[in-house]
Amino acid sequence: MAVSAIAWNRWTFDLAAVVPIALTCLLYGLGAWRRQAPQDAAQRWHALSFAGGMAILLLAFVSPLSALAVHLYFMQQIQDTLLLMVAPILIVVAMPGPVLAAALPPGLRSAAMPAAVRNAITMPGHGVVATALFIAATFVWQWPPYHNAAILSAPLAALMHLTQLGAGLLFWWRIFDRVPEPIGQSYGRRLMMLWIAALSHVGLGAYLTFKEETLYTAYDAMGRLFGISPATDEATGGFIIWVPSALLCLAAAIMVIHLWGRHEDRIWAARPTWSSSNSDALLYPTTGEALIEIARPKNRKLALGVLGFVFAVYAMTIFSGEIDHLRMAQRHGGPAMPAQASSILR
Repeated sequence: MAVSAIAWNRWTFDLAAVVPIALTCLLYGLGAWRRQAPQDAAQRWHALSFAGGMAILLLAFVSPLSALAVHLYFMQQIQDTLLLMVAPILIVVAMPGPVLAAALPPGLRSAAMPAAVRNAITMPGHGVVATALFIAATFVWQWPPYHNAAILSAPLAALMHLTQLGAGLLFWWRIFDRVPEPIGQSYGRRLMMLWIAALSHVGLGAYLTFKEETLYTAYDAMGRLFGISPATDEATGGFIIWVPSALLCLAAAIMVIHLWGRHEDRIWAARPTWSSSNSDALLYPTTGEALIEIARPKNRKLALGVLGFVFAVYAMTIFSGEIDHLRMAQRHGGPAMPAQASSILR
């Protein structure tokens, strides 16, 4: 009980986390003051979004959640979700680049700086690489030997959280980047990135929710709190990986579709009022048939992506049901489990 009380009331003022967050907030405030631009509704929402992202980082690193995360697996998964998804989404949606750049010395605020920064992260920011890093930041640190080592070692825990936050910022920057293709990712590719990320979390979370063996013994060494059993703790953590993460990806997909529509509206609004050029006629169709012809390739890609996502979820559901059926049959003395399935469960 004493350990529980300490965990509930322990605020971790780690300078390695507090100082960077505080400096970033100071830079943002200085940049906003230097710009001295009229504040419209969009800019106010961006400022609130950035403040929310910084508050989530403080919640993850400073609040009692940080202390509880080394004693309970599901608390660790709440912290990981905040670092990998919630905080990066709020920070990226705020588009803080121009404001932060305004706080830098004049020599660093050249017109070429945004292009230089974008070029420096173009390769790791490619959709395939960003998605792979995002999934790896979850799967690598969920591998029991690595996860247990991170819980028992403060430097490894810091590395785990840093890689999760970095991968999250990179991934969500490519998802919500306002720069369209060919420089940015196409909106169809962004939806595919979200679906792949969601499927990976659904699969991992479902496995951790329904498994029977204890994987993360480091929490027993640290002392699990409140009398929660390892099975309940890890099943709850798997559910957090499974459902909240998938819902966040779904909400992000809806927002990407909205941004896609706004982008096409801007293209249509910028069309010439009249031109006899054949190229303009191809870019800005004036008949319904021509518009359908231009939209057909994009719609086909989107339909195939949605169809693939539905089939993947269906196959994963069938697979999870079969595995659960085999486990129940083995538990009640039914037919022996096939060697292939047994090896998967181990």
